[in-house]
Amino acid sequence: MAIRYYFFAVCIGLTQSLFAEDLSDTGTTPPSADLQAVLNAGQDLLLEPGAIYEIEQALVFKFEGQSISTHAPKSLADYAILRITNRDLGQLINGNQVSGVRIENLLLDGNRYRLSDLSKAISTNALVFFGGAGAERQVVRGCIFTGPRTWSTLKVHEGGSDILVENNIFFGAGTDVRGNGREGVENPHLDGRSWGDGITCAAQRTTVRNNLIIDPTDVGMVFFGAPGSISDGNVIATVSRESLGGINLVDPLKYWAFADDPHSIDYRGVMIKNNWIDARGARIHMGIPVGATPWVPSKRGFTFVGGAVQDNLFTGGAAAYSIILSGVKDFTVTGNRTTAQYSGIAEGFGPQKPPNDPIAFVYDPSAVSDTKMQPEFEPMQRHLNHLLRCNHAPLNYMGYRYYPYGDHEVVAVVNTAFEEMLGRLPSQEERVQYTKWLQATKNNADQLRHVLMAAPEFIERHGYHNPDGLQLFRQKLWLAAISSSFNDLSDEFARWPVAADLYKGAWAVIKL
Repeated sequence: MAIRYYFFAVCIGLTQSLFAEDLSDTGTTPPSADLQAVLNAGQDLLLEPGAIYEIEQALVFKFEGQSISTHAPKSLADYAILRITNRDLGQLINGNQVSGVRIENLLLDGNRYRLSDLSKAISTNALVFFGGAGAERQVVRGCIFTGPRTWSTLKVHEGGSDILVENNIFFGAGTDVRGNGREGVENPHLDGRSWGDGITCAAQRTTVRNNLIIDPTDVGMVFFGAPGSISDGNVIATVSRESLGGINLVDPLKYWAFADDPHSIDYRGVMIKNNWIDARGARIHMGIPVGATPWVPSKRGFTFVGGAVQDNLFTGGAAAYSIILSGVKDFTVTGNRTTAQYSGIAEGFGPQKPPNDPIAFVYDPSAVSDTKMQPEFEPMQRHLNHLLRCNHAPLNYMGYRYYPYGDHEVVAVVNTAFEEMLGRLPSQEERVQYTKWLQATKNNADQLRHVLMAAPEFIERHGYHNPDGLQLFRQKLWLAAISSSFNDLSDEFARWPVAADLYKGAWAVIKL
């Protein structure tokens, strides 16, 4: 055994020496190097500030405690960029089942709008995959995620534990039900795909805090059981793309079923607190749904046990439903606040059997037990099944849905498009014109932005941009605004700002 260990150690040492000549004076690995070979040799990947690394195959962690990071960044603009350049690749980094691995201070680019979309089979891989059996103490910190071409941007898989996801920025994930965020050739009617999560978590005792998630389309953040996990101080905001959920507790994952009752799912110790969910410019169908049937009625009979939803804030003119409780036991739901406006009824079981009208806080008395609720909760009047609006409307030629807008929702869409593109609110005349146009045509928010991009006011402000490049323009606009806000809020780079302040600060820059 000792001889075999010595031989292995010598081999590792020889391999490391082969890569020593590829390192700069600072110990960084240049874009020309074989990045996976460095990981295979047991080294960390320390990347050059501002460099672009073209990724043809997913980088796979091999040894406990390895890291991938940018060397000594002084601003977000200094981040090394890991960018997928292989159209057949959906995953960028894989830390499955490796304890103690870290990614920090990186821009992770799925390159959706340069490479076109993936086939359905490939998109089953998350852009970054962490967790997995036996993985402990993994860290995802201070990273920027853009342009994923997969169903999840960051997946923290069951079997992992004690994982930290903090101080990250997620911009855009997938395409919404109306086609906002669409890549040029994408057609979900033909391809069977569309939505994307920001953070997908099934690992126990995962801490997700102080992240800014803009324009997810499936869910900003979802917990599949994941007992002992905490979501604290995050911002989920819809600026131009609808999100089906803000923070979801809706999935009865068998992995977390109680042994003596497979229809009871362990959410004990899950705490959703101090988050801000902002339906500013696009519909959030459900802010924090808790229980299976508001999402999937066929899951009736499952009960989620033991979590808490406390002190969260809901804002924005495009909200539909905020907190829904149906199929829960031993939960605490208190201290949540809303200034949001609610409109646009969900589909339920179709027009013949509609669910409750849009509302902030609602529960099913027959499916909630031993639960402490704040007094603002109202019992359901009709039903709380399938509080989404995504399946039954006619399809347009691109494969997306033609839905009417809610009364408040359509105003929020127009206001936010003007703010983002032109830095101002529309005049009353413009607001009336474009709300009528959206309701009559059922066009989406991206199409409104295309119209605004052709306006002389936009060109004077931003220069000419081809409307086909809308998403890349928006990505550049927001990352520059976030970077400027970051610099204004933090007197040293290591001190990450509060996510809510970062989001508000970015809006202030965009509207200058």
